[in-house]
Amino acid sequence: MAKIKCSIVAMEHSEEFKQRFLELLSDLDCKKSEIPKLLNIDYNVYIKITEFGIIQKPVVLIRIADYFDISVEFLLGRTNNSYFIKAETAKTFLERYQALKAEKNLTDYAIAQKLHITTSYTTNWKNKNYMPSIINLIELSETFKVSIDYMLGRTDDREKFL
Repeated sequence: MAKIKCSIVAMEHSEEFKQRFLELLSDLDCKKSEIPKLLNIDYNVYIKITEFGIIQKPVVLIRIADYFDISVEFLLGRTNNSYFIKAETAKTFLERYQALKAEKNLTDYAIAQKLHITTSYTTNWKNKNYMPSIINLIELSETFKVSIDYMLGRTDDREKFL
């Protein structure tokens, strides 16, 4: 478990993510100053990604992935497979989380134990409609053996992209 945890923690900053983002930007036909507005992201977020490869909150990753019509998995550099089919009817993270939890017959307590978080954190996902951090989304996708994009409700394709 410690080995997996280390690789996930390293995901907060990723050269693969930075390079993939820069590669996607190279195909845009606009001025660099226009890119943040085009992607509906803050200029400071743009700089943090392009200069340092800092992985952003899931909502920002979704905006970027939606603009380029790619998976979050591909954007993060977790796969080289650019294949992505958007769900006809998007689901919320909470809908997917609850369905997967029921399917695997897991409780919030069991999930919290697996992710090394408190149950109050999982309660916030339900009661306050919070979205987990990217680190927890990765761990959840591993726990449920689905892609991050499936967890986020962006696709109906459960398969992880390899």
